Amino acid sequence: MRKKEDLLWTWLIPDAEQNPDRSAWISHGGKWIIFDSLMKVRELAERLSPFLESGEVEGAKYWNRDPSALCVYSLDRDRKRVGALLDSLGAGSDRVWEYDYAWDKNIRSPMTFCYSWFSKLTTIVRSYGISGTLQLIAEIFRPRKG
Repeated sequence: MRKKEDLLWTWLIPDAEQNPDRSAWISHGGKWIIFDSLMKVRELAERLSPFLESGEVEGAKYWNRDPSALCVYSLDRDRKRVGALLDSLGAGSDRVWEYDYAWDKNIRSPMTFCYSWFSKLTTIVRSYGISGTLQLIAEIFRPRKG
C-alpha cells in the first residue's frame, strides 16, 4: 500500500489497481467515518492495509490533523461487514456511516446526517482553530491557475 498526501487528506492506495463500478458507486457507495486522535487513526489505517490490498474494503483516507477522522469506503451492501471489520480492528464507537453521492439516502436518517456533519465540523475546528478553519476554507475555494 502506498500513501498520497494532499492539503487535507492522506489517501491509502492499494498496490493492485481496483476499478469499482462507477454507476453502482453513485447509487450505493458510502463510507464509515471514524473520529479519533491522529495517532489512533494512523494505527487503525495500518491495520486496515491488508483489507485494502485484498479489495475487501474499497478505499480509505484520513484527515492530516489532530483530532482526525478515517474514512473507510464500501458499497452499502457491505456496510455491516465492513463495520464488523472495523470493530475487530479496534475502531471504537465514535463513527458514522454516510453515502458519498446518494444524498437522498443520507437525509432519510436526519439524526445520523446531522451527527456526521456536526462531527466533521468540530473535527476541523478542533484541528485548525476558528481562524485556521476560515483560512482553510478560503484556501479550498481559492481559484487555481491552469
